[in-house]
Amino acid sequence: MKELLIFDLDGLLLDTERVYHEGWLALFEKYHLPITSADIVAWRGQSWQQTATLLAKKVGGLQRVEEFRQEREGYIEDQLLNGNLQPKPFARETLALAREKGLKTALATSSMAFRGEKLLDHFELQNAFDFKTFGDDVPAHKPDPAPYLLTLKKAARTSESALVMEDSLPGATAATRAGIQVVLIPDQSFTHHFSADEKAGLNLYAETTSLEYVYQLLATEQLTN
Repeated sequence: MKELLIFDLDGLLLDTERVYHEGWLALFEKYHLPITSADIVAWRGQSWQQTATLLAKKVGGLQRVEEFRQEREGYIEDQLLNGNLQPKPFARETLALAREKGLKTALATSSMAFRGEKLLDHFELQNAFDFKTFGDDVPAHKPDPAPYLLTLKKAARTSESALVMEDSLPGATAATRAGIQVVLIPDQSFTHHFSADEKAGLNLYAETTSLEYVYQLLATEQLTN
């Protein structure tokens, strides 16, 4: 019986990973930098600090990275305003039904609070969560279990009573290391499929392609009975 549902944000509830990817790719092509689409895909699920460290080695230091970040923030803002960035299918419905069924809901994301809060405000999702953990709330980021351990502490729940929804391997690994079962929902905006070796050792509740799976679990009360 589950009492707490914990959701990742980027690529799971919101179609942000695709927009982040497109924004980076446009920048690197603009400045003729040898960073490929595959390189960007490999950053998925990482915090901004982790990505910045990797980028600094390729573009000439953290100051240059910050300049790129500022330019990409403008791209993301444009995508928000023109409606090109939207919630994932069944995101709103799943969050609403979880609350209706009496479960606690939490957000645990590697995104920094400045961006995460802005996205939640834009999509009117602030009231969808009982607890929120952002990248700047913890000393270490996914795949470290710190975000999920802090979320359990905030909710005063055990790992056995929680269920995590994640789209990335770092996120699923973090949840596993925190002792929490994971519903792995790979971002369908990308063609990469996780191999059996990549998933080995994960504490999987299930692997699926959409939050509709979680919605149906809630609708049929399979998580609460």
